[in-house]
Amino acid sequence: MIEMNIKRPSIVLTAFILVIVGATLSAQSNDVLDTFLDQPEADLGTSIWLVLLSEGQIPADSDVNDALDYFSATKAAGKFSDLSADRPIEFKDFAYIAMESMDLPGGMMYAIISSPRYAAREFLFRDWMPGRPKPGALLTPWEVTTSLSEIIAWKEARK
Repeated sequence: MIEMNIKRPSIVLTAFILVIVGATLSAQSNDVLDTFLDQPEADLGTSIWLVLLSEGQIPADSDVNDALDYFSATKAAGKFSDLSADRPIEFKDFAYIAMESMDLPGGMMYAIISSPRYAAREFLFRDWMPGRPKPGALLTPWEVTTSLSEIIAWKEARK
């Protein structure tokens, strides 16, 4: 008998989220997702698009530019000097975007100083990010999708 020793269901959850999100996306959106997953580094635009799409804040037929336009109008966008869609996304930026866009709770320090650095600390504390990247580390598409699946599972468990 083969025994599977999976410490966390990250791989299963990532596959699940990609199937669920993929089932609701248009062909254009599937192309965006395929391109994203083929990149060595996650980009800011597609990462924001995935966060907003997973929360239902933008329609399923939205593109990356729609997501950036939506995000640019939020208070959280004020923390960023560069919202270029193609730039690689750092861990702290992804954590902050997810915390603010997905209405995730933060600890005492995040409540006092709502910043990307404290969002990254919160992600590590809650195990929402695989591994232990430094706040300025560039993320891979796998890390972004795995992190989103962890957050969605966490939110679902608290309903």
